[in-house]
Amino acid sequence: MNPSVKKLTDKRDAIKASMRSLVELAEREDRDLTDQEQESFDAYKAEVSELETRIGRLESVLADASANAKPPERALDLQEPTRIKVKEPDFVSDPNKGFKTHTEFLMAAMNAARRGQVSDPRLHYLSGSRTKFLATAGSDEQGTYSDPYGGFLVPAGFAPNMLSLQADMGDQGIATTRVVMNSPVVTFNARVDKDHTSSVSGGLTVSRRSETQSQSATRMSFEQVTLRADSLYGLAYATEELLADSPQSFVSMLEQGFNDQFVWHLIGERIEGTGVGEYMGINNSGALISVTKETGQSADTIVYNNVIKMRSRCWNYGRAVWHYNQDCLPTLMQMTIPVGTSGVLAWQTSAREGEPDMFLGRPAYPCEHCGTVGDAGDILLCVWSEFLEGIYQPMQMAESIHVRFVENERAFRFTMRCGGAPWWRSALTPKKSSNTLSPFVRLAARA
Repeated sequence: MNPSVKKLTDKRDAIKASMRSLVELAEREDRDLTDQEQESFDAYKAEVSELETRIGRLESVLADASANAKPPERALDLQEPTRIKVKEPDFVSDPNKGFKTHTEFLMAAMNAARRGQVSDPRLHYLSGSRTKFLATAGSDEQGTYSDPYGGFLVPAGFAPNMLSLQADMGDQGIATTRVVMNSPVVTFNARVDKDHTSSVSGGLTVSRRSETQSQSATRMSFEQVTLRADSLYGLAYATEELLADSPQSFVSMLEQGFNDQFVWHLIGERIEGTGVGEYMGINNSGALISVTKETGQSADTIVYNNVIKMRSRCWNYGRAVWHYNQDCLPTLMQMTIPVGTSGVLAWQTSAREGEPDMFLGRPAYPCEHCGTVGDAGDILLCVWSEFLEGIYQPMQMAESIHVRFVENERAFRFTMRCGGAPWWRSALTPKKSSNTLSPFVRLAARA
């Protein structure tokens, strides 16, 4: 293409890109053009029309000149095609693609966004292809609808790879049942067998009969349990000076800090989650049993009958663990089981390192998410294997130099997608008892 024609064509295409950006912005915001935008659009349109007239006129003149030009004195030898090898620029193999600093790269990208065209050749090679752009720079919004807002890949030398961490659930005695989540929503089929007055199999019954006696048919009832993976999110900023002084140690501390925070937060959701955009906690489950205080019991106290009644309402006590607020510990450690005129301690301090203390024969763990003494749930008794927990996306870290570029800060984002809930919808009714049983029991408030 003739240089003069190319210059006019590039200018026309840049103006068309600006027109397209105005229209796309209005469409994304589901509105018409403003008066100022319409005025700019009309001005661009008039300028494009003028440029196309000039381009057509110049191409016509060049076509006439080409037709009158003399033929070459010697034709090329077409039997052996001419091979011309074009050397790639030296910066193609550079991980920073020829940019010396972050500032130089960002200025090139922002200039391209303002002009509506890529004039810096180094931007073309960021993805290894002259026609493929993968990401953007200088914007918090990324997409594929236009180059300035989704066309430039940050050089690999400036942006580290995304890191993926598997959250450690900590030593809290909370051994939930892990399920595989291959999609954001996973549904399980379950038998409805929480009423044992006539059947323990969700409705099936058997009976004796004589040789000629007819038998009634029975059938099972089913229900569905659904887990939804919701996002858990954390964000932090760090100055470039701090990262330059200690880039490895600070990032490592940030990862560990958010890892601990995610673990602590999820433990709280297992206990107190509402089920709306987060786990369904046991305190909000339909299967929860609350043991009321004794008649005449003083406020903010714990008595032996409280914990004995909790134990009697716990389903599968041999797999249960106790959780308690640290404020409850003095009372629990001094609680005795009456034996004749004396008694023995219900609390057994661990004699081995790494092993939990025992209370009424089962492990006991302090928990910050339990209420203080006298509040509902200051003591919990749980069989955590009846709590379903699935991780759709393990905890991941990503960082950005764009969000707080002007403040010379870098943004660190941590995300995780997971879901959890008790799969029991209601407590179990035994065959010959009016007291229901559940894997999740708490002590009610004693005000």
